Amino acid sequence: MATFGALFGVALLAAILLPDVYRSSTEMRIDLEGPNVDLLEPLAMTTYADQYVQSLQQRVMTRDEITGWITETNVDSESPGEQSLSDLYSTVRDNIRIEMVTTDVTDPRSGRPVGLITGFVAAFDADEPQFAFQIAERLAAAFLAKDREIRTERAAATSSFLLEEIDAKRKEIVKLETRIAGFKQDNAGSLPELMGLNMSVLDRTERDMESVRSQIRVLQQDKIFRDSQLEEIRQGSGSANRLRQLEDEYLRAISLYGADHPDVIRIRRQVAALTGGGIDSGESGEIARLEAALAEALQKYSDLHPDVISLRRQLDQARSQNPANPSGGSTNPRYLQLRAQVNAIDTQLAGLRDRARTLQVKYDEVQDRIALMPQVEKGYLALTRDLESEQLAFEDLRSRLTQAQQIESFESGERGARLVKVRNASLPNQPVGPPRLAIVVLGGILGVSLAIGALILAETTDGSVRGRRDIQTIVATMPIAEIPVISSSASVLRSRQTAIIAATVLFLVVGGTLLLIW
Repeated sequence: MATFGALFGVALLAAILLPDVYRSSTEMRIDLEGPNVDLLEPLAMTTYADQYVQSLQQRVMTRDEITGWITETNVDSESPGEQSLSDLYSTVRDNIRIEMVTTDVTDPRSGRPVGLITGFVAAFDADEPQFAFQIAERLAAAFLAKDREIRTERAAATSSFLLEEIDAKRKEIVKLETRIAGFKQDNAGSLPELMGLNMSVLDRTERDMESVRSQIRVLQQDKIFRDSQLEEIRQGSGSANRLRQLEDEYLRAISLYGADHPDVIRIRRQVAALTGGGIDSGESGEIARLEAALAEALQKYSDLHPDVISLRRQLDQARSQNPANPSGGSTNPRYLQLRAQVNAIDTQLAGLRDRARTLQVKYDEVQDRIALMPQVEKGYLALTRDLESEQLAFEDLRSRLTQAQQIESFESGERGARLVKVRNASLPNQPVGPPRLAIVVLGGILGVSLAIGALILAETTDGSVRGRRDIQTIVATMPIAEIPVISSSASVLRSRQTAIIAATVLFLVVGGTLLLIW
């Protein structure tokens, strides 16, 4: 009875004297609708929600955060000298309760029910209802603020990363564009897009070459015809062959070098010697000048041009005034005309041959450019493919940056919240603890258990002789007779004390139970 009474009394005193505990709580719902969560199964969503709540809890339950709550509620000023700020921080942290809210769903794989985390309850226990309410409010606000902070940080980190990638891609595109510009400059005529132009230039050059060849053939035939006519005229002179050679040589030399060149002067002297004229006669010099002028005019104009007609008239007049020229061919107007025409044909042939050589060089250059086009096209296509790939990646990054910036703007507001408060904190009216009845019942059970144990221990260790069985056990002899207990004042006193103890224990049990119920 003493053991039971002592333990039950302690439990009863604890149930009565322990202060009341008030709890204020708020409930949050986790919004699992999102691009990442839609791909998850129930088990994965539960793990995701659990991890998200744990990350939020780590951010919320920091020393600076809780200390700020304590300072805002002025708890430390209401009880000066009792607890330090560090002790209050530990007390507040230990009394915060986070309990998950689950909803039963069916796992599509196994078909078994699974508890899906859909939210949590954040509560705070305190001795005073007002303090519990204030801390619970700040706890809920902190969870919502940290949720917004995490979402904003993630969106901002994504935007910052995409900006860095866009800058790197822009630099890469500039490098590729510079390489392509240098490649185009090095292969200006062999680029793939110039294939049509090169082919048209090649065709036009080939047609020009054919036209020049045709003109050369026509002029060569004309020259042969006119040479035959000149040969007929030269047949009448005694020194026709030599004179013809000198005249041809003279016309070519004067057309190439001019009238004052030593070779022209030498040939002029030989012609003058054959024709009988003076070497330095003014008439021979005038005739040579007029012949050179006529040859140059025939290169530019037709036979009916006024300058050509005027030069022929002057040349005929100069030859008619030179009696020292017995050559019938050199004074024959037909001869002079044919010789001027042959000279003009030679000049035209020389120009056409130069034109043909120029066209051939151009034709070869275009052919070389066309031959290089496959190799140039291979390198050019590789560069353009790299540039197009970088440009596509650049545009993709820009679209993703726009989306990330929109998400960042969305996440910074209330509409992008992952946590939704479904129940606000309220001022508690009734305490939630301590569990007084449970303490009394537990104390009674523990008292009965220890009392029985003490009874067994006392019975086991008791060495008193009680009755004939103990005597027979000790002396191995059956006693002859038994003397009953004779009541005395001492025995009566002990009986009264036992009754008082029993009554006291019964009173404590009944009274404590009634007080606890009240």
